[in-house]
Amino acid sequence: MNKMNDQIANLFDQYQDIPSSLIGHEVLRTQLLPDLLGKESDTILYIMGKNLARYYPCASLDEIETFFTTMGWDHITLEKEKKNEYHFSLKGELTTKRLTYNPPYSYKLEAGFLAEQITLLKEKQAECAYETDQRNQTVSFEVVT
Repeated sequence: MNKMNDQIANLFDQYQDIPSSLIGHEVLRTQLLPDLLGKESDTILYIMGKNLARYYPCASLDEIETFFTTMGWDHITLEKEKKNEYHFSLKGELTTKRLTYNPPYSYKLEAGFLAEQITLLKEKQAECAYETDQRNQTVSFEVVT
């Protein structure tokens, strides 16, 4: 049997805690798209997230949570809702693993998706920013209308 190529061995090692059905997605999001999109990667991912929300508009905040889980983005929860603000928290095994990636995993696709879903649900223009929290192993999204 041939020895495994070092690059492939490193790939498998890097994603050893990821279900094999998701490794292709992880490589696409962390390597191929950033390589293809270059310095505009985050902006384009954000726009792609908004477009995805227009293709699949959610009927409620609960449906957004279901969509995230079904898409394999991990478990998102609405933590706080104010008049013009929505605070979501993303956590789970996949998020914990993604927080170890170097370079850091970009959550711009998810942020764009949340921004547009809130725009559609509340009929007010919304934008979304996110912060990662290594200590608590979460990603916090703040959507403002």
